[in-house]
Amino acid sequence: MTENKYAGKKCFVIMPFGKKDVLDGKGTVIDTVDFNQVYDQLIKKAVEELGIVCERCDEIPESGSIHKKMFKGIFEADLAIVDITSLNQNVFYELGVRHALHKYVTVVIQKKTEQPLPFNIRGLGITYYETTSEELMEKARKEIQALIQNGLDKQTIDSIVHDALDDEVRVERKPKIIETQEEKLFDLTNVPGRQIGYITGNIKKIKNVDIWVNSENTNMQMARPFERSISATIRYEGAKKDRAGFIIEDLIAEDLQRIMKGRDATPGKVIPTTSGELARTNKVKRIFHAASVVGQPGQGYTPINNISDCIYEALKLADQDEELAREDLHSILFPLMGTGTTKMSAQEIANNLIDAALAYMEENPSSRINKIYFLAYNAQDLEICRHKFINDPRISTPGEVEDPKA
Repeated sequence: MTENKYAGKKCFVIMPFGKKDVLDGKGTVIDTVDFNQVYDQLIKKAVEELGIVCERCDEIPESGSIHKKMFKGIFEADLAIVDITSLNQNVFYELGVRHALHKYVTVVIQKKTEQPLPFNIRGLGITYYETTSEELMEKARKEIQALIQNGLDKQTIDSIVHDALDDEVRVERKPKIIETQEEKLFDLTNVPGRQIGYITGNIKKIKNVDIWVNSENTNMQMARPFERSISATIRYEGAKKDRAGFIIEDLIAEDLQRIMKGRDATPGKVIPTTSGELARTNKVKRIFHAASVVGQPGQGYTPINNISDCIYEALKLADQDEELAREDLHSILFPLMGTGTTKMSAQEIANNLIDAALAYMEENPSSRINKIYFLAYNAQDLEICRHKFINDPRISTPGEVEDPKA
């Protein structure tokens, strides 16, 4: 069965409650709208038919301030539908909050009337609806669904705030760490026998992948063991330790330094090392160190220009290195390199990384690597992986997945 691409998505609806009068520009009542009916019969029905959870502020079962519930709902929702029919001041305020917090997907709707729009929102794309017949309601539902699907799939900016200030504004979201391990593989449509997918959770719990790729700086100095990074985790987990957990032999970092001999790697270069204690604890055969970050005085570390080159180079290394060819390497795990450190969207960066993997496999259908994984450590990672895998025509329905605990 095909996976619902919108499973787990949430829609927050911004609109008045109950029956409200609609006024013309002179204060005369020109219509009365039952917004609860609009919500139940038009909006909620359209959203839920797509498999998306739909809620309005009055439906959130939490105690406390309605303002806090409203802000949280707007912030956490993948999409919002805003009904501006009554020209309600609270609705416009909440629309402004939504546009400030999200680049997309905000669908603005209005009942078809002779009512003039305020000047500041006349440039918005507005979907008009009528409630006089089921046929017209169904037409509006289909239009709303098309806008939702197009917005979620293409992720085109529809916020007038971000359209004007996208290079200057960035809303930081604290990632929700995924505690459980889930593995999902998808078949490559044009390369039989090859799969691509993701593994969720902490990398140190993964025990079924031959090669782990480590995103490293060009001077190949691994992160200190107790820092919060994949480089630090690989270094610590791969080191030989005493019973108290103190490092006795810094196996992977020392192997990397022996290879580099104090030299810097060129951007995009991938250096293979042993996996140290990870060979015993996690069945990892090799660590590939990808020069994906470069340091600049006064600016710190920034991703290299073509970070997707690291994906291509790692796969090529696994296939073409004579020593590695004897090691029975068939699976590889990539972190989502660069997704949190540039002005480009995380989705755009991830798409480039996955595109590089797909391009390599299509050019090299006999590659030794038959399973390519991307690590989804947090909810954002998982979302952007799922979005790409489900929407890319080169990737088909999920294949059979081995139990990661086996």
